[in-house]
Amino acid sequence: MDNPLSNISSPDDARAALADWKERADRLASDSIAASEAVQTLTAIGQDANGVVTITLNSSGAVSNIAFSSDTRRMQPNHLERQFMEAYANAGQALLEAARVAVEERLPPSSPTAKALVDSIKMRFPEREGED
Repeated sequence: MDNPLSNISSPDDARAALADWKERADRLASDSIAASEAVQTLTAIGQDANGVVTITLNSSGAVSNIAFSSDTRRMQPNHLERQFMEAYANAGQALLEAARVAVEERLPPSSPTAKALVDSIKMRFPEREGED
């Protein structure tokens, strides 16, 4: 990477370099705030493979809605529990992907802020094997 100070040969050059740096810093701060706000408004829906349980998560990963199909009346509790956990995990993966997309629309993926925003959800919903 080029040294931004190598072309400074006068006070005017220094002021221009400083103004450029400030503009980039302001843009990054604005983009970071926008990415954070976008993540905070996310919701995600997940369903088990049989469509028995549908779960909606808010941006923090808390269940904000749950719906059961009429098939639950014929299910044993341990089977319903598995369906619930599958739907919850699927909703978590959907939330993680939605966060990744929302952040990458606003920040480069290599940005430490982008990584922190996505990792905050990834800690609660680790990616499944074979996914990246």
